[in-house]
Amino acid sequence: MSKELYIGLMSGTSIDGLDACLIDMQNGKPEVIDVDSCKWSEAEAKALHELCQSSSDEIEKEGKACVFIAKKQAELVNHLLSKAELKNEDIIAIGTHGQTVRHRPKLRFSKQLDLGPLTAALTGIDTVVDFRAADLAAGGDGAPLTPAFHQMMLKHAYRDRYILNLGGISNLTVIEKGGKVLAGFDCGPANTLLDLSCRVLFNEPYDKDAKIASTGRVRKDWLYELLTHPYLKRDFPKSSGREDFNENTVKKYLNLVKNQEASGADLLATLCEFSVKAVIVEIIKIKEHFKNLKEGDLILCGGGAYNPLIKQRFEEYCRNLNLNVMRSDEVGIHPAYMEAEAFAWFTYMCINGKPIDLTHSTGAKYPTILGCLCPAPNGNFVKSRLK
Repeated sequence: MSKELYIGLMSGTSIDGLDACLIDMQNGKPEVIDVDSCKWSEAEAKALHELCQSSSDEIEKEGKACVFIAKKQAELVNHLLSKAELKNEDIIAIGTHGQTVRHRPKLRFSKQLDLGPLTAALTGIDTVVDFRAADLAAGGDGAPLTPAFHQMMLKHAYRDRYILNLGGISNLTVIEKGGKVLAGFDCGPANTLLDLSCRVLFNEPYDKDAKIASTGRVRKDWLYELLTHPYLKRDFPKSSGREDFNENTVKKYLNLVKNQEASGADLLATLCEFSVKAVIVEIIKIKEHFKNLKEGDLILCGGGAYNPLIKQRFEEYCRNLNLNVMRSDEVGIHPAYMEAEAFAWFTYMCINGKPIDLTHSTGAKYPTILGCLCPAPNGNFVKSRLK
């Protein structure tokens, strides 16, 4: 049986780098063949962070960013192909999420910077982009998209499963035993406020292994204030982004630290606790809403899954919730590449005209085919039309 190879590309709200995952779909379920990643340069990351907020000359900046994103994507794909000893004609399609700079579901749009035709031209591989638009058109929030992937890969016959992606924003998928998705939504910030504070206060991209946060103490007064954020009071389905959680959220605390009136380590410790508590509050609500949920597993993925302090706090809270806490690599999925793998699968679904049902997670009125195809000059789409 010939292989059916797809590549997924993902850059999350943390803007720390670009991930790639190569999968084989010949058996109808993703089998990871290889993975790769690269960092954004300091200048690239700065440009992307700036585009997450309104500023002057945005159209010019956006255009330039789309070009360097496409070039970076092509470089990573070509490196992955070399690493896996494959040629571009071996790949059916690439799926790229792009870089989210605005997420405004109430206004019916979500903006991911990308340039699919350029990625397709530079790789010679058909490229699928703009995965959120169809869901938004169907009345959904356009996020989170991963619950359908979580359901396929991680459902369990006898245990309830809570899949928690800890990227810039935390998103939770709730799957009852047997495999039905009950809910999927964004809980609040995971790494975005932590990384922002680390950049501002310590000139570091993130707090590796929570080394700084572990030396601080949780400021209960700050935590209480953070937990009153309006987003946390909204019912699911819901989705979030930097529009809700940004520098304004922590500006007061950053200024206190800068003025030497408070500790930076205390702020990071408090933000770790906030990230955990925002999820735990939602899990408690879910268990109250769906009375049939009993014992289960909380499966962590994304960059935050590697934060030992966050994992420890989840373990402590979940003892009273009958939930076993584990990382996704314990069930066969690399925590750092789960989203890239998901987008490779979304690409397979798009190319094969298969709708994805996100009605329980995004609020879409009906299942949709996610993504828009940008054919490469000599890619599979063109070749199929010449037969």
